[in-house]
Amino acid sequence: MRVSILVHESLLGVRVADALPIELARAAARAAGLDADAEDGPVAVTLDARFPRIDARTLRALAEGTATVALTPDGAPAAWRGERVDRSQPVTLDAASSARLDDPRGRHRVEREAVRDRAWALIDAGVWVADPERVWIGPNVVVAAGARLWADVVLRGATRVAAGAEIGQGSVLEDTTVGEGSRIKPYTVCSGATIGDVCQVGPFTHLRPGARLKRDVKVGNFVEVKSATLHDGVRASHLSYLGDAEIGARTNVGAGTITCNYDGFRKHRTTVGEDVFVGSNTCLVAPVSVGDGVVIGALSCITQDVPTDALAVERAPLRVLAGRGRSVRDRNRRAAGK
Repeated sequence: MRVSILVHESLLGVRVADALPIELARAAARAAGLDADAEDGPVAVTLDARFPRIDARTLRALAEGTATVALTPDGAPAAWRGERVDRSQPVTLDAASSARLDDPRGRHRVEREAVRDRAWALIDAGVWVADPERVWIGPNVVVAAGARLWADVVLRGATRVAAGAEIGQGSVLEDTTVGEGSRIKPYTVCSGATIGDVCQVGPFTHLRPGARLKRDVKVGNFVEVKSATLHDGVRASHLSYLGDAEIGARTNVGAGTITCNYDGFRKHRTTVGEDVFVGSNTCLVAPVSVGDGVVIGALSCITQDVPTDALAVERAPLRVLAGRGRSVRDRNRRAAGK
């Protein structure tokens, strides 16, 4: 049977911008064997947006005309056949089906059940979910068959997870795309990011809006990427900040590297070419450009453009003062009164 599902935004009622009421109503219609995707079905069922957890049996009774209105235990109309409430053939909902979205406890219960339903729907579609009770999946999230979701994962907004991808425990992804075969390790946070195929991200990585990882990129623990493109094969394995930057293919970014992109008023861009080796604790002071094949020594502060295939080293000379360590310790001990 084809039905049109209408949602009535009543008195101080819940608006349907978050799509939860219509999502739940259509899920109940599918469970009742009804075609609820039609906008001009011969039968219309109207729902009060405050009571979206209508059960399949009641919804079918309204569609078939064996009931005209579904009432909450306190007599409020939660759903009815047609566009006007007709109390001639009422049915009464149970407490679970009459949970209210405009009540904090009711909304929590309804949302939790909706998320659980989404998790089981993914499992039925071929997604591996470690624990359906311990994931949070938004209504607009798409996860392809063959993906894996570990416990405590949160997927929000327009997040897309491709086949073969794995989202590790405690990771939070919002408006993020994850490519095929990529692995998001535990406790990674991504917002507005694009992650290509066969990438490795995390653990404890932060991808902010505009982060774009191409194919086979590795971004490791305590690395933050913002408004930056990392091309194929880039490695930034630990403890780095890459912001407002373009990093060429196969470049290795050493631990502790940062792009100094902000002068207190404006953001500036850093461009690093292909096959570059960036030594540990390097500062790239933007705006700056580093050519292909450059080798940058550890602890360097790069403040000017570096040409292709150059070696760039900038650090103060090491001074070793023999025997002075003891005198410094003795002085400090006396100053501390020890």
